[in-house]
Amino acid sequence: MARPFRNARRRRGFTLIELLVAIAILGILGTVVITNLWDNVDEANQVGTHTKLTQVKNVVQSYKRKHGEIPDDLMRLTEEDPKNGNRPWLKEDDLRDTWGTLLQLKKGERAGEFEIISLGADKTENGFGMELGYDRDLSSERPLDVEEDK
Repeated sequence: MARPFRNARRRRGFTLIELLVAIAILGILGTVVITNLWDNVDEANQVGTHTKLTQVKNVVQSYKRKHGEIPDDLMRLTEEDPKNGNRPWLKEDDLRDTWGTLLQLKKGERAGEFEIISLGADKTENGFGMELGYDRDLSSERPLDVEEDK
């Protein structure tokens, strides 16, 4: 009867192979979770920037209705304006995308046409996709032509 007790005593801990398998499984699960989390952060940045593009576009359209023209620069919207109750249209933080870069205003050749552009995560003009990188003025008669890099 002493033998089974001795075997049970030796078998208290995990073997090296069991520990390595457990560590490998935890590593794989951790990698999958971090990858999915990182993808969601990037998507959240894109959606947040798209929301800001829409907000700034709407403010530029309101400015255009009150002044009869589009501002030369988006920073003009951060200054006090008598036609807006001596308040600024936006704060400077409202003109930054979720990556911290200032949004850009691009005027079209025809009066009243404009685009609000985010440079995206990689700071290029179509930084995170055309569908989210540009927001066109829907009141324009035609959308602006996008210049493609050659």
